[in-house]
Amino acid sequence: MFSQLVRRDRARTRNVCARVAAILLPVALVGAMLGAPAQAAPAGSTVPAAKKPWKPDAGAKFNTPRVGGERQLRLENQVIAAINRAKPGSTIKMAMFSFDRHQVADALIAAKKRGVFVQVIVNNHEFPPAQRKLRKALGNRTVTRTWTDKKGKKHKKVVQRRQFHYQCKSACRGDGDVQHSKFILFTRTGGAKHVVMLGSLNMKLNGSLNQFNDLLTVNDNKRFHSVLNEVFDEMRADRVLKNSYRKYAIGKRFQLEVMPFARKKATRKTRWTRARDPIVKLLAPVKCTGAKTNSGRTIVRVNMHAWDGDRGAMIANKLWDLHHRGCDVKIHVGFAGKKVRDIFARPTKRGRVPFRSTGFDTDGDKEIDLYSHAKIMMVNGHYDGVRNRKMVVTGSSNFQNGGQYGDELILRIFSPALYRQYADNWGDLWRNHTHGFNWTVVNARGARGLVAPRYSLSDGLGTDSEEWRDQ
Repeated sequence: MFSQLVRRDRARTRNVCARVAAILLPVALVGAMLGAPAQAAPAGSTVPAAKKPWKPDAGAKFNTPRVGGERQLRLENQVIAAINRAKPGSTIKMAMFSFDRHQVADALIAAKKRGVFVQVIVNNHEFPPAQRKLRKALGNRTVTRTWTDKKGKKHKKVVQRRQFHYQCKSACRGDGDVQHSKFILFTRTGGAKHVVMLGSLNMKLNGSLNQFNDLLTVNDNKRFHSVLNEVFDEMRADRVLKNSYRKYAIGKRFQLEVMPFARKKATRKTRWTRARDPIVKLLAPVKCTGAKTNSGRTIVRVNMHAWDGDRGAMIANKLWDLHHRGCDVKIHVGFAGKKVRDIFARPTKRGRVPFRSTGFDTDGDKEIDLYSHAKIMMVNGHYDGVRNRKMVVTGSSNFQNGGQYGDELILRIFSPALYRQYADNWGDLWRNHTHGFNWTVVNARGARGLVAPRYSLSDGLGTDSEEWRDQ
């Protein structure tokens, strides 16, 4: 009897427990789903922080040719990484002078396949296999739609395409020279929006193998992206504009000048003149003394790819004069024409301007095949009334006669942090990747005896090498 009572009590207990569990379990699950507070982690334990979304590395990057690996392909890898992470439904717009890289073309085609809108504009001096591949995948910038209505009348309409590869006939927004701008725009890539990349880099094997180049990346800057997006859409039309030269203020850090200057449609107010030249104008506010630098002198540094002609001589004379007036000027150049070299051969009252070459002949043919392709100038010191201004100038424009009549970008950067990145790279090139020129002096004799001596600089190298052309 007692054992039967015990068995009944145990059965009742099991039934009650089962009912309680049936009631409490859903409540516990709902609490967990609603985010009921968890127990405190034991003292000394660490909770991993949420991983930040990938973004392109912001700031300036520079490659080193002929070394292989990441250092050589650093800039191209930066671009490809952003292409690979572009979001479906976003847009990539790329403007380049030269393009022969299959790796970049393949990345753009893959982006298109996953729903990214891809638009590419290049100059028309070459049509290598990588561009042919892009053209086949993206099509041209327009397509012609034809149809016949119910009355039998035929109609034709040119429709702008959202994806395309296009070569401008000359300058996209002007009537001379070439499309020489180099920039890439992303509406969304990784965790970044409104990304701008620009510098001296073309999408060329030669750009990594034989050239020193720069690439600036700016993330999450809607104004910067919007300005270049407008310029790109004007380039797409491939039409001469009356107001093709523009100047934009982009916040406190950036000022962008967009060329070409007008030619056939130029007016007295819009044509290029020496006084309106962008490089001459941006050097005008430089004061050589009173700077907050160690020496008290304003520092000017130049890293220029190609520098010649009358315009090149004009800019050279301006820099020579700054050195003469006390600025700390140092220059290295990939190629300088005779007019420019002769200017820098002349001594100032402080001696010659320190002037070296990044152009090397590495295969013995007396032609330059390894060189800097950058178009960089830096000012540190007394500028526009500020005694400790730090400014970087970069972009696509060489110091040549055509530099003002093609599609070009000149970007001024006002940022101590970015100045330091560019200055460190300039110093590395100066110390490790330049050589001097040979200079000569001739005491010419005229009708009245000795006349002023003529000075000349030369390294005996030309620029007809395959590696130099079409850059």
